[in-house]
Amino acid sequence: METHGQLFGKSPTGMWPAEGSVCQSMIPVLVQNGIRWIATDEEVLSHSTQRFISRDPRGNVLNPDRMYRPYKVTEGGHELNVIFRDHALSDLIGFHYQRTDPVAAADDFVLRIRNIGQAVHSSGPALVSVILDGENCWEHYAHGGVPFLRALYERCSRAKDIRPVQVGAHLQKYPPRDTIPHLFAGSWINHNFAIWVGHDEDNRAWDALHRTREYLQQRERESLEAHEKQMATPAGQPRSRAATLERAQAIRRAWEEIYIAEGSDWFWWYGDDHTSAQDALFDYLFRKHLQNVYLLLGDPPPSELARPISRRSQRLIHTLPKAFLDVKIDGRNTFFKWISAGRYTCQNEHGTMAMVTRGPIRDLYFGFTRKDLLIRVDFDTPARSLLADLDKIRIGFLEPPDWDLWLVAPMRPNRVITLLHRDEARPTTGIEFGIDKIMECSVPLDILGIQIDQPIQFFVEVLQNQQSRDRAPREGTVNLTRPKPEFEQIMWDV
Repeated sequence: METHGQLFGKSPTGMWPAEGSVCQSMIPVLVQNGIRWIATDEEVLSHSTQRFISRDPRGNVLNPDRMYRPYKVTEGGHELNVIFRDHALSDLIGFHYQRTDPVAAADDFVLRIRNIGQAVHSSGPALVSVILDGENCWEHYAHGGVPFLRALYERCSRAKDIRPVQVGAHLQKYPPRDTIPHLFAGSWINHNFAIWVGHDEDNRAWDALHRTREYLQQRERESLEAHEKQMATPAGQPRSRAATLERAQAIRRAWEEIYIAEGSDWFWWYGDDHTSAQDALFDYLFRKHLQNVYLLLGDPPPSELARPISRRSQRLIHTLPKAFLDVKIDGRNTFFKWISAGRYTCQNEHGTMAMVTRGPIRDLYFGFTRKDLLIRVDFDTPARSLLADLDKIRIGFLEPPDWDLWLVAPMRPNRVITLLHRDEARPTTGIEFGIDKIMECSVPLDILGIQIDQPIQFFVEVLQNQQSRDRAPREGTVNLTRPKPEFEQIMWDV
């Protein structure tokens, strides 16, 4: 089975309103502007086929013969080719392989491609589309991703059963045989437009844009009517030419401001989906472009455009513990044990990048006794069943530096707890793990050399086949300080 693959970055056409999104009514517009093919996400394909093509709870593709092929979509006598990305493979490159040895990551990726080839039994070659989301992911890789890309392209170029192709060239040689009657409308992030619409901030931004656009259209009509009236008066013709040119230039510049404000990235940053240190600046710039429309046409902007649309400060990555914990390390989910813990809920800290395929970690809780650091991990399924398929759990420390705690073969009778400092094994006395519905861990603070008021920065990672399956936090670390004995009294006073 020859497997063809396509790797590229952002949307190849830049024609649709939100990244990777397309709807049926756009098909004639795209075709009329010379677009021969488009790409979007597999979830759009799934919902276009009433979930005939989808994944089971373990992530395996159902009906792979139908998944890994191009399609046609038609509307109003226009026909367009469309391919659908494998979002699991795309997310591996976009979010996971950065934390893995580059050669091992390349080997894992090629193995997955081969497994797809073996699962597909159609007569033609399987087309596996890998399309990365958002901005450059390589800044998160060691050495900008060069070692990984070299290893990957070397393996792909030498393989006899895998051939990288250009989409256009592949579609010429193997044109689509199947037509999708109706293409589901949605972006390739959760097959909907929720990131761009629905939140109060998104709605107020769209309303402000709509009112400004209507104002500009009205002023454009008034300008045209005034010009026609002047031209009907012979005495006014010489003066009207200069006035007409000046008005036309102002209106053209005003439309440029509207086009800038219509970019979907503004609405990416409104709402509670994404945040950055530049939220206030983005908000100001968006409203400034709308204000410029009025100023260019000689009118004062509405006062509402002077008020920020974004009304929130930058989101904290996690909460902090509020009291010492009394936890028995048994892996059982007892609510009151962790009620005073800090909490991190898995989310995406990758700026404009968005992970479509979630990892198995759902929540991370953390806190202290007077002697121990306590960590709890909640997964999408019970820990005892999920961890049976995983090789290792890692608790990595950036503060104190160079410490790593590993639980190897977590659900096997011979599981091993290993504590490393600068790759040297250290005693594990007092370290406990409990796995049942959740995973719990207790680490004596003294064993790590952490004194009172010293910083603690850590993350939790789960690995399968030497590959990172998930990490919490996804970027950065949980940041704490070893509390004083009077910690609870201090928190009560506050």
